[in-house]
Amino acid sequence: MFQTLSCSFRSTIKVFSLPLVLGVLGVFSAHAQEARPVFDVDGNKVFTKPELLDIVNKCLDRWSDTPYTTEKLDYCLHVLTNHLHEKGYLQAHLGKTLYDQNENVLRATIPLEEGALYRMGEIKIADAKVLAPAQILDLINLKTGDIADGDKLSTGLYERVKEAYSNLGYIQYTAEATPTFLLKDGAAEGVVDLAITIDEGQQFKIRTIKFIGGDKAATDLLRKELMVHDGEVFNQDLWKQSIIRMNNSGLFDPLDVDKDVDYKTDEKVALIDLTIRLRKNAAAANKP
Repeated sequence: MFQTLSCSFRSTIKVFSLPLVLGVLGVFSAHAQEARPVFDVDGNKVFTKPELLDIVNKCLDRWSDTPYTTEKLDYCLHVLTNHLHEKGYLQAHLGKTLYDQNENVLRATIPLEEGALYRMGEIKIADAKVLAPAQILDLINLKTGDIADGDKLSTGLYERVKEAYSNLGYIQYTAEATPTFLLKDGAAEGVVDLAITIDEGQQFKIRTIKFIGGDKAATDLLRKELMVHDGEVFNQDLWKQSIIRMNNSGLFDPLDVDKDVDYKTDEKVALIDLTIRLRKNAAAANKP
């Protein structure tokens, strides 16, 4: 008999980008400021302890020059969970870490339930009009029978498909995916069907591209490097290439496409204003 379960794709197989707010709250658990524990894993059946512990320890090694905190461990446990999802164990989860002090050695045991290995079943695409469902499936690049790689699903749907829409001016594209897990009682492998609903949003055109921080002569030179212009449909890829071309001019400090550009949308008329904040390149300014 099959067991079925539907749940949010984002909460199950989306690979999260988790910001670390370390040391800000001022309140930590009992072990937050103690020495880094010796870790163990309990409950694993498919993955070996060395493999799992290596992921956690290598993650924590990123902060080897700063004190160990449980906030860092929490982040690394998310990294471990995402690794399991990438391998097709989409319902794998970790329990609360258990601590044991023994002869001045703090040990931390991570309870783990791997669950079943899932393969892709049917993927249905709804409400896609600009891109055909077949195009979206090609960008996701997972087919029926493939191991259900959670990272690949997430990258395909929320990065590659999003980029394809952004290159056509649909900068507010979003998608919601709901998996349905099919698993026979006691089976080690199951199937996950995926229902993806696309919200394409409006197609945005560029109303204005403005520069702040440069004189007219310099900004006129930079404007010649633009590959998109006022009145045209916004194209994210061409916009990124424009930033690269402007950076190659050496007239100003390098621009970051996110940090140094203000994006202001007018949803009533589907227009976007782009404002580039320039910082004078000191080396270029000192040239005779």
